[in-house]
Amino acid sequence: MAVGTLSPPAPPARSRRRWLGSRRRQVVAAAVIATALGFLAFQGLSNATQYFKTADQAVADKASLGTSQFRIEGTVAPGIVHDRAGTEFNIVANNVSVHIVDSEQPPQLFKVGVPVVLEGHWQGNVYSAFQIMIKHTSSYVEAHPNRMKSQLPTATSLP
Repeated sequence: MAVGTLSPPAPPARSRRRWLGSRRRQVVAAAVIATALGFLAFQGLSNATQYFKTADQAVADKASLGTSQFRIEGTVAPGIVHDRAGTEFNIVANNVSVHIVDSEQPPQLFKVGVPVVLEGHWQGNVYSAFQIMIKHTSSYVEAHPNRMKSQLPTATSLP
């Protein structure tokens, strides 16, 4: 530029747009995210804590349960009948028996005397199940407790 010439005027200053816009937008976005996370946590915890009713509790609550889906627990009683339509049997809990009709084939561990949890609903005086789950204990007892111990080297046999 030549001496004495004026430089072009600077462009007008623009206000920089904030990262998320106004403060109000930030608060609304945070509230939406917190609500979504709270809903997901509630759903996850309520699904994880879905309990069952024992056979005697289910019979006592039959009127209030209606035909809604719930889980029932009991021990399989003698008299299991298998056919092409499914399986019929009774479960017992606290001296109360419930007749079960299941449209699927039961799992391999299903037998008389095994505690089971069933998912289904009342259909009249019969519990109509669509899933049979074998109830396992939380304790483990080894069939051969000394089998692995005899194969481990002892402190005196180490070099």
